Amino acid sequence: MKRLVCLSTLLLLVLPVLVTAAPVTGTYHSTDMGGSLYTGRASTWRTGINSGLPHVLHIQSWDGATLGGQWEIECPVENNPFTIEDNRVDGEGTIVYTSHFEGGRFTFHPGGWPWGDGSGTLGTTTLVTTVQYVMIDGVSTPVASVINGNTSGTFDDGCALVFAIGNGSGVGETTSLDPSITLPPDYPIFLDDNCNPAPSDQQFGSWGTVITITVQIDCTVPSETTSWSVIKAAYH
Repeated sequence: MKRLVCLSTLLLLVLPVLVTAAPVTGTYHSTDMGGSLYTGRASTWRTGINSGLPHVLHIQSWDGATLGGQWEIECPVENNPFTIEDNRVDGEGTIVYTSHFEGGRFTFHPGGWPWGDGSGTLGTTTLVTTVQYVMIDGVSTPVASVINGNTSGTFDDGCALVFAIGNGSGVGETTSLDPSITLPPDYPIFLDDNCNPAPSDQQFGSWGTVITITVQIDCTVPSETTSWSVIKAAYH
């Protein structure tokens, strides 16, 4: 019996203990803005190699070595085509794509972070992707993209969340023009619209980075639908 007690005590001393804490009201920024939130990486699954609905988001924190160790957004689903605003003149300029995703969940993992931790559900996630085109050999060709987005939701304990991405970029996507291009292993796995890992024969979609992140947590008011415009107004 004494040996078992000693062994149990030793295990408690050796094994790391993750301290959990309730969400903490405040505004928090990503490391590129001087805060403690890790920036992230994202994938968007689709049913076809070039296109196809639904689209499913999967975004995870990235500390340079580990995905999802600090926070994660899983399975907002886009069932309707994105809107397109073509601002090109003679093939040069931008095309703006606006996408609306519904549902999904978010998680802030334990770790002694100033915002605490916890999980909850998401409402609407909006992503606005601006793609820059230039003429190359007489063809209007995409050369860069910037992604801005925001979402809001409610922690399981009732606190409100707003999560805004001020700057992201596309890194790669699957295409029938080059079927050898596949999702790299250091990006979030593709999730299907049932929030399961996408089948091995449907590894289609795009991936990129998300930075310049602002998170607001509000535990001081009853849970209600929150919009990013309301949160911004509070800081002007």
